[in-house]
Amino acid sequence: MSTTERFARGGLAFLIAASVASSIGGLPFNTMPILLGAFADQLKLGPAELGTLGSACTGGYLVSTLLGPLWVDRAPWRIAAIIGAVGTAATLLWSAAAGGAPFLPFAAFGFAAGLMHSLGMRIVGEGADKERAFGIRLFTELVLIATLLFFLPAALAARGLMGGAQLLAGAALVMGLSAFLLPRGPAAATDAAQQAAAGAAGKAIASAGWIALGIFVLFACGQVALWVFLERIAHDIGADAAQMGLLFSVLKVVGGLSAALVAALGDRLGNRLPHLLVFITLCIGVALLAVRPSFMVFALGAWIWEAAFTIGCVFQTAAIAKLDPSNKLVVLVPAAFAISAFVGPALGGMLAATGFAPLLALAVACAAIPMVAYWLFAGRM
Repeated sequence: MSTTERFARGGLAFLIAASVASSIGGLPFNTMPILLGAFADQLKLGPAELGTLGSACTGGYLVSTLLGPLWVDRAPWRIAAIIGAVGTAATLLWSAAAGGAPFLPFAAFGFAAGLMHSLGMRIVGEGADKERAFGIRLFTELVLIATLLFFLPAALAARGLMGGAQLLAGAALVMGLSAFLLPRGPAAATDAAQQAAAGAAGKAIASAGWIALGIFVLFACGQVALWVFLERIAHDIGADAAQMGLLFSVLKVVGGLSAALVAALGDRLGNRLPHLLVFITLCIGVALLAVRPSFMVFALGAWIWEAAFTIGCVFQTAAIAKLDPSNKLVVLVPAAFAISAFVGPALGGMLAATGFAPLLALAVACAAIPMVAYWLFAGRM
C-alpha cells in the first residue's frame, strides 16, 4: 500500500492526531514571551539574560529540527511521540524548578518540543491534499495554543512560574495521547519510478532558492526579536493578566486568519506586490506599538504586526518553493526559522537593554529586506 493510500485509509484520525502532536512542538515559540516574563519576574533577570535564555530554548529546538530528517523515517512514530510529549513536559517542569540557572533545562525543553514538530510535520505531509492537510494542522495548533495562552497568564499570576509550567506540561501530556492514533511508522516506498524521479530532482537546487531562504532568515530574525519581548513591552504600559491573556490569545487567531487569507488569494498578487504590502502593514503595526498610548492601541498594533509577520512568512515560503525545482529547500524552512529564533532573542535582548525603540526599528529594517529584494529582483531570481 502506498503512503498516500495508507494515510487516506487512516482518514481524519491520522491527520488530527498528527496535528495535535505537531502543536506540542509549537509550545516554546508561541509561549516564549510570557514564559520569559515569568522567568524575569521570579529570577530578576535583565533583558540580556532573558535574550540568552530565549536563545537557549530556540537553540535546542534548532538542533532537533536539523536532526529530524535523520531519525523521523526510522523511529516508530507512536513511541517517538510518547517520548517527545513526556520529554517536553518534564524539561519544562525542570526549567521552572532550576532556580537561577535554567539555561540547560530550557534548551532541553526546546529540543524535546522540536522532536514533536519534526514528527508531526512529517506525518501531516503524507496527506495527498497538502493544502487541506496543512490547513487542518495550522487550525488545530492555533485553537490549542490560543486556549493555552488565554489561561497561562492567570496560572502565572496565581502560582508563579511553576504554576504556568504545570499548566503547559499537563497540556503537553494530554496532547501526547494523540500518539495512540498515529500511524506506526512511514510506509515503505513502492514506486521505483517515483523514487528515481525524486532522486533526479534532488540533484538540482537553484541558487535563487538559497538566496530566498537567506532572505527569510533575516526577515524572521527581526520579527522574532520583537516577538519575544512583546510581553515586556505590554508590561511596560501596565497590562494586567487578563489583558495579557486577551492580547496573546487573539494574536494566534489573527495569525490563523492571516494564513487563511493567503491561501484564498493564492498567487493572484504576483511575486512582488505581496512583499510590499507586508512591509507597509508591518510598519503600521510597529508604529502603534511605538506610540502605545493605551492598551487597546498597543494590542491593535500587535495584532496588525502579527498579521504582517504571518503573511510574510507564508509568501516567502511559497517563493522558496517556486525558486527551488527540487523541492528540497522548503523542507529547511523550519530549521531556517529556528536559526532566526536562536539569533533573534539574544539580539533583541541587547537592543532592549537600551530601550524598546531599537527593537522596533530592527523589526522594520528586517521587513524591508524581502520587500526590496523581491521588488527589484523577482524577475531575475
